[in-house]
Amino acid sequence: MADQLDLFSAIDHASAAALGPQRATAPDQADRNLVTDALATTLFVEAGAGSGKTTALVQRVVNLILGGVPVGCIAAITFTEKAAAELRHKIRSSLEAAATHHAAAAALADLDQAPIGTLHAFARRLLSEFPVEAELPPQFGVLDEVQSATAFHERFTDFLEMLLDDPASVRLVDLCQHDGFGVEKGVRVMAEDFQANWDLVAERVSAVVPEPQHDGPAREHLIELCAAVAAFQPPPGDTQGVVCQQFAHWGRLLSEPPPLSELLRLLTTLAKAKAKGDAAKWKKHHGSDAVLPLFRQAVADAAGAASEMTKQCNEERRLTLGALLREFTLDSVRQRQRDGELEFHDLLVLARRLVATDAGVRAQLHQRYTHLLLDEFQDTDPIQLELAVRITAEPVDQAADWRVLRPLPGRLTVVGDPKQSIYRFRRADIAQFLQAREQIGAERATLSANFRSAAPIIDWVNATMSKLIVYEADVQPAYEPLIAARPGPSEHGTGREHGTVTVLGADAHTNLPRAAAETLREAEATDVAAVVVQALAQEWPVLRDGVLQPCRPGDIAILLPSRLSLPALQVALAARAVPYRAENSSLVYAAPEVRAMMLALRAADDPTDELALVSALRTPLFGCSDRHLYEWKVTHGQRWRWSVGGESLPGELRQHPVAVALDCLGEVAARIPYSTPSQLLSWLAEDRCVMELALAQRDSRDVWRRVRFVIDQARAWSEAGGHGVRRYLLWTRLQGDEGRFVAETVLPETDHDVVRIMTVHAAKGLEFPITVVSGLTARPQGARGKRVVWPAGTWALSTKDDPTYVQFAPVDEQMSNAERRRLLYVACTRAMDHLVVSLHRPDTTGASAAHDLATASEGATHRPFSATAATLLGSAPAATELPWADEGTWFATWQSDLAAASRPAALSATTLAGRLAGDADTAAAASADDGVRKDPVDLDLPPWQRGRYGTAVGRAVHAVLQFADLRTGANIPGLAAAQAAAEGVLGHERTIERLARSALRAPIVAQGIEGQHWRELFVATEIAGTVVEGYIDLLVRHPTRGLIVVDYKTDQVADGPERARRLQRYGIQLAAYGLALEQLLGEPVEGGVLVMCRPTGPAEHIEIDDWHNLRDSLRTRLLGSD
Repeated sequence: MADQLDLFSAIDHASAAALGPQRATAPDQADRNLVTDALATTLFVEAGAGSGKTTALVQRVVNLILGGVPVGCIAAITFTEKAAAELRHKIRSSLEAAATHHAAAAALADLDQAPIGTLHAFARRLLSEFPVEAELPPQFGVLDEVQSATAFHERFTDFLEMLLDDPASVRLVDLCQHDGFGVEKGVRVMAEDFQANWDLVAERVSAVVPEPQHDGPAREHLIELCAAVAAFQPPPGDTQGVVCQQFAHWGRLLSEPPPLSELLRLLTTLAKAKAKGDAAKWKKHHGSDAVLPLFRQAVADAAGAASEMTKQCNEERRLTLGALLREFTLDSVRQRQRDGELEFHDLLVLARRLVATDAGVRAQLHQRYTHLLLDEFQDTDPIQLELAVRITAEPVDQAADWRVLRPLPGRLTVVGDPKQSIYRFRRADIAQFLQAREQIGAERATLSANFRSAAPIIDWVNATMSKLIVYEADVQPAYEPLIAARPGPSEHGTGREHGTVTVLGADAHTNLPRAAAETLREAEATDVAAVVVQALAQEWPVLRDGVLQPCRPGDIAILLPSRLSLPALQVALAARAVPYRAENSSLVYAAPEVRAMMLALRAADDPTDELALVSALRTPLFGCSDRHLYEWKVTHGQRWRWSVGGESLPGELRQHPVAVALDCLGEVAARIPYSTPSQLLSWLAEDRCVMELALAQRDSRDVWRRVRFVIDQARAWSEAGGHGVRRYLLWTRLQGDEGRFVAETVLPETDHDVVRIMTVHAAKGLEFPITVVSGLTARPQGARGKRVVWPAGTWALSTKDDPTYVQFAPVDEQMSNAERRRLLYVACTRAMDHLVVSLHRPDTTGASAAHDLATASEGATHRPFSATAATLLGSAPAATELPWADEGTWFATWQSDLAAASRPAALSATTLAGRLAGDADTAAAASADDGVRKDPVDLDLPPWQRGRYGTAVGRAVHAVLQFADLRTGANIPGLAAAQAAAEGVLGHERTIERLARSALRAPIVAQGIEGQHWRELFVATEIAGTVVEGYIDLLVRHPTRGLIVVDYKTDQVADGPERARRLQRYGIQLAAYGLALEQLLGEPVEGGVLVMCRPTGPAEHIEIDDWHNLRDSLRTRLLGSD
């Protein structure tokens, strides 16, 4: 991505010279000068897309510093950590360029501590400076998103269980089960909305639980209305005879009376009743044309009464849940404050409360932060403006209503673009932005010169968006046209008209099937893949480093408003062999490999869930075909149970693919009681070769990243307090809900040149040489479920039955539609050289974004897309014929390949000893032998356990000997006590101490420590194609013998065959260490010694017999196995 141009000079000539040659004057230079030089003026800056506002802010900060303002007194607040880091970097670069100025040099020294960051970071800084006044622990922490979500999930699950266990909640549960609201879904959505807006909950939601409604009178009235309808006499053969019979039946049901759940279902049905009737027949039958209208009115009255009863029940549900969830939400807030574990929203609300209520704190902050600069103001919580105004206004005797306050001149600068306000779901308030300039009494500056996009793109955006973004008070800003100011390729002799706008699907689709959504998405995806291939094959030119160069895959970004069109797009790109990567905010829990792992966990956790089990078997994780499933169930009559186990099956079925898969699920189930979700997922990924199988896909890196991300999130979930596989699976299901985006935080892969796919929200603040705007076919839909909305001074649920929301709904819909149009502006203004817009849509009238853009772009200059036969160079060749003719041969080859792939590339000396000690039984014994097990480092273990296995006492002894004074043993008691606590064997301190002291009295230890010696030495080297690795307890350079490997053992075995077998394994283990050391050091290891620690007396000193022959034999066997 190209850097934006620096259009501003420093305030003195020396600094200007340091900053380099001056650029051409911008078309809006007067406003830019106001931003950079009017330091004593309160400013409200509207900065269009690509206008270089960050550069403007940087220059204002630098000018303040050069004018004598300490950098620590300037708080620069922006929307994201990435933007904050960029802002700090650019300030640093500008100060370095002006370093000859003493103020710049001083600011550079203090810049790392300057208050430059996000709004939440600034709020945290305020609370950290005054924790006592904020009623917080001084060392409070902040939960990240995973920790917050996990803590909420655990609290809410407990709350729901208590609610369902309470007999007094039966009526509420029935009310929640009505009309699809749901105890789990609806109550959770309300709880989440309350959690995210708890400051509004405290102000607007009543704490009083309403009394249950007595529906007797209303029900009796409804019975009378039903009877009135049933009393009518329809003409013979008229359809309304059935209606009368239904009302008679409903009246009888109501008179019983029915349980609440049945009553609610009956009311819902009754409220939908409508009367028709043939007027001529009714007039003829009754001799009057007045009877049918009376009948219709009677039906309408009954339906209205039923609807009113339903509304009253829903209102009871809303108020009751509101009161209960208010207590639940505010209790959790108070608990977080007591524990000092805050969430992001807590920071804002508590900082606002601190500044608003504590005059002393406010005065100190006013003196400390003399200048505040708010960037991306259109996207942040309105709390930000109140904080800024209270800090920059006169601090004494401030009014309770912050809106009447005015910042002192020059202390506050607000920068934003109302046309890019797209975070309403995060409480961004466009109305607040539009009112802010008058509220703070600021002078306005407008930055409209665009230095990002080519002129044809700017012309198209202006022509289109000026029709879409039309001023509406408190809803939509007036459109400010952008001015193309990017220096064009004409400066390099290639012509001014560089840049294109291409439209896909310019003509609406006709004769579409009734359910046309998927057809449209597939057609759109095909065109998107085709235009990407065409751009790469035809080498569309992009401006890079000031020169037009052919585009690369990494120059192309496909932006989507939601995930709906992502599956079709992925299929189309894969079919055209286009390398791509789904980036930030992709829904990783919907990815096939992640879904397969979750299905396996679900099947293992619940053996009765046959749907999950069969679904898991059909995934690539297990590769069972429909034929395999049919054979298992029908031909062989087996059950869908992972508990079947291979041992209980006939011999011919034990290697059946379904049997192998069920054995694996059984192993997962056996691990569930003592494993965390991250451990289970890691085991599954390794056992089923998930990472290796990804190599068969074009997006293998994406698969690896998603799997690692999910495992890391599972680990974070457990560390945040989550417990239980079933709760984890519920949590992951919530992460995969439509509209819930999971941000994948990954390091950039600069060597992975691929097309990028991301949401428009994730692309905000970025720019791309070629931008493809797709996924506009869907009609806008309101938020699914009944969300909480916050009209002024109150709250409501987004349902037509809520009278408060009925009044607020037109405004809500208007605001949502306006934001959708601003989202299109954000998407199109990401383009630098080429913009591609998809207008695929049906020919019917609709309200989709594609329809809006198609209408608005009429008359704008663009080119329609014409598909060509272009292909990408280096496309994947056609698949070759497999070398086997039948499934049996294929299965045998598959098993052989799996066995080869499962052989580890590295072996610990422990494992090697078990494999080479003799027979299978001996090897199995070695794997379970506490004395011989000493494997490579496991980074997931605590530091004191890495590389140590066996019994807890044995591990403690090895840890003591790692740090003990081997000459005097003076510190052994303290080390023994610490390690006993670490290993959970309190009470065994004396045993650990005696075992450790016995090792000090072994001759090899006493002699060896007088010369060079090394403890807990990790070695790893390749021997005959096998990497041998492990930990050596002690390596000594004996004064007469040379290098000797010493290994401590704590197992106590009497003389006999078992002792001989163990010593044989120990000998191979030490010989493996010796071979590895010889290869690494280039000098021979002359022997190995076992130090068998004892609780009484000195340790037993055992020389490994025939050391050199054993070492040479081991080398020969390794070469032979290779």
